Amino acid sequence: MLKANSRVGSLLIAAGGAAAMALRPVAVKAQPVAVAPYSITTFAGVPPTGASQPDDIALSADGTALWVGYGNGACTFGPSEIGTTNCPTGTPADSNLVEYDITTTPPSVKQNITIPGHLDGLKINPETGDVWTTQDEDGNPMIAITKSKSGKTKQYGPFTSSLITGGFDDIVFAGPKDKDLFITASSQTDTTTPVILELVGKPKKKDTVFTSVVPGAPASVWNVVTNAAETTDTIGDPDSQTIDPAGELVLDNRSDDSLYIVRNAGATNPILRVPLTLDGAPVEVDDTVFTYSLTSGTFSTAGNLYVTDTSANVIYVITKPYFAANEVYSNAVNVGDVVLDDLNSGTVTPVVTGLAAPHGMVFGPSAVAIDPATVGKK
Repeated sequence: MLKANSRVGSLLIAAGGAAAMALRPVAVKAQPVAVAPYSITTFAGVPPTGASQPDDIALSADGTALWVGYGNGACTFGPSEIGTTNCPTGTPADSNLVEYDITTTPPSVKQNITIPGHLDGLKINPETGDVWTTQDEDGNPMIAITKSKSGKTKQYGPFTSSLITGGFDDIVFAGPKDKDLFITASSQTDTTTPVILELVGKPKKKDTVFTSVVPGAPASVWNVVTNAAETTDTIGDPDSQTIDPAGELVLDNRSDDSLYIVRNAGATNPILRVPLTLDGAPVEVDDTVFTYSLTSGTFSTAGNLYVTDTSANVIYVITKPYFAANEVYSNAVNVGDVVLDDLNSGTVTPVVTGLAAPHGMVFGPSAVAIDPATVGKK
C-alpha cells in the first residue's frame, strides 16, 4: 500500500540488529517492460473524474468485477487531521472506491463510491460479497463496508483502543466461512504494540473490540533462508497481507525487506521470516499474491495479474501462458519491478521492470481444468 508516513518505518532495522542494505538503484523507464514469457498491457478502464493514485485492488468471486481503491492523495491520518502538521490545509479528505465491469470492452465503471479518509486496504468478503476497506494508515483508522450490488456503505471508526497507536493498512479474511478478519496495524508508535490485529465480532460505532495476533517484536522467529531461530526481529513497517494456500497469514514488512508467515500458535515455528533479495541486495516489497483467488478460492495455471502503478496513475495487466501452481508474486515498489518470489531462498526475479511505483496486486484465475465430458468433442 501507499505509505505517505510511517512513524516506525524509518527504523530500517534488519534481523539481528544489522542495518538494512541500500536498495538496488534503478532508472525508471518510460514504459514497463515484461520479461519473456510474460506480457503486459495497460488496463483500458477509464477512472472517474477526480479519481487518482490507484492502490489496493480486488476481484469479485465470479471474476467479472474489478474493485480499485483510489487514494487521491488524501490525508493518511484521517480527515480530522487536515489543517494540522500531519496534513496541510487543502489536502484531500476522501478516496474513491470504483467498480469496473471487466466483461465489457473497454472495461466500464459500474459504481463510483466516495470513501472518507485515505483508502489503503481492500478485500472482498468471500461469504457475503461485501467490499471491506481500511482507511488512514498513519492514524485515526477506519473501516468501511460496501454492499457490492447497491453500493451502500457503512463507515466505522476512528477506532480507539490501547492496541492501536497508528493506523490500519490492509485486511484479510480467514478461518471457517471466512469469519475471521485480520488487520495490519501500521505506523504504531513503537514495536511493543501489535502489527496484526484480529477483529472480535463485528465492527461497531462504539467499543469495537480487537485482539493482538502478532507483536511488533516477536520473541522468536524462524528464518526460512538460514534455517535458524532469530530473537531480535523487529516488524517496524508492516504493510500488505494475504493468505497462502495453506491458510497462513503472509505479511509484507518493509523495514527489514521480508515476508513474515504466521501460522497457528500450536504449529512448528509459528512465525517464519523470509528475507528477500534482488541481485544479492535486500529488496522491499509492497503487496504479495499467490496464484489463486482470495475471493473464490479458485486455483489456476492461467489468468491475469492486475497491478496498480500508483504514482503513474495506471493499472497494468500481466499474463503468461502458464502460471505454475502456487507461484508467488510481489511488487518491489522502490525499484519499480514486479517480481516472482522463491520462498525457500528469498531470491526474487523480475518479471516486469520499469514501473514507477507498483503497489496493489491481485491474481484473476481463468478456468482450465479438464472436463471429461468434453474430451474429444468440439
